[in-house]
Amino acid sequence: MQFEQPAALNKYVDASIPFTWIVRWQALKLSLPVLICCSLLVVEQVLFGLWLNDRTFKSELPLLISCAFGPAVFFMLAYEVQIRIAHRTKRTLKLESKQVYISPAKYYRLAFKHILRWRLEPIAVASELSKLTLEYSLDKKRKLLREWSVVLSRKQERDFLSQLEKLQQPGSTSAEVLRLTQPLVRKKVNRRLRSGAALALGLYFLVHGLPILGGCLSPSSGESQPSRPGSRLSARGKAKLREFVTLHFSSLEEFRRFMIIAGGSMTVLGAAFYFWGVSAVKKENALAAAESDAAPRAASAGFEAISSAPVKG
Repeated sequence: MQFEQPAALNKYVDASIPFTWIVRWQALKLSLPVLICCSLLVVEQVLFGLWLNDRTFKSELPLLISCAFGPAVFFMLAYEVQIRIAHRTKRTLKLESKQVYISPAKYYRLAFKHILRWRLEPIAVASELSKLTLEYSLDKKRKLLREWSVVLSRKQERDFLSQLEKLQQPGSTSAEVLRLTQPLVRKKVNRRLRSGAALALGLYFLVHGLPILGGCLSPSSGESQPSRPGSRLSARGKAKLREFVTLHFSSLEEFRRFMIIAGGSMTVLGAAFYFWGVSAVKKENALAAAESDAAPRAASAGFEAISSAPVKG
């Protein structure tokens, strides 16, 4: 059985409606560390190319500015298009014997074993409608809870409960159905920029350190030529690199040792920052999961269990 919700009702289930500049800033803020990392990488590539070709940075300032802000502009344009399409897309929920289909969603097909709970709650400004929220988790330990919501009419709600009851069988995965007597108000879980910044720093150092370390430790790294055959550098660029190495290092071997130390240091720093960031993100996800699981039960008189019988999985 399939349930459809008109796109006009998305305002009751989509937190990005109305689509204000505050909503845009929140999306940009979470991605800012990674975007800065991408901008730095692009600018570095351009600066290196300008240096190899003896072109002044000042003369190419517009290009450098475009490269610096390009990733953020591209991200915001893509986000704008995605959000506006989502706002104009109807939502669908399809129940089958072993799984459900939801759209639009990142994971459009879910087995019943991944569903933790169904939640029905009233909509304050539309008493003839109700909001159905599907709570699910894809990891076995259920540390990261996700939600997807759809608006149902009273008739659709009755049909949904009837269909769900037909799918219930003893001994299968249990997915409780809760009906709240008032709309659920959640506390906002703040995502810290610290974890995102640590991940971005980790990626930044790894992108630099791993290629340098791998190139210096490869069997062909001891060749007498600083640029091996197959290099994309022009003859002019190769000559510029040879001049730089000769000017700052007494020998190619000294240059190679310096690059090994630099590459190894950046790789270690990158791995440290990356795993620190991953650990911080996991802690934030655990807090969000705990809040998501506890919120519906916080008001003991605020809900009634419609069904706690197992649902077929």
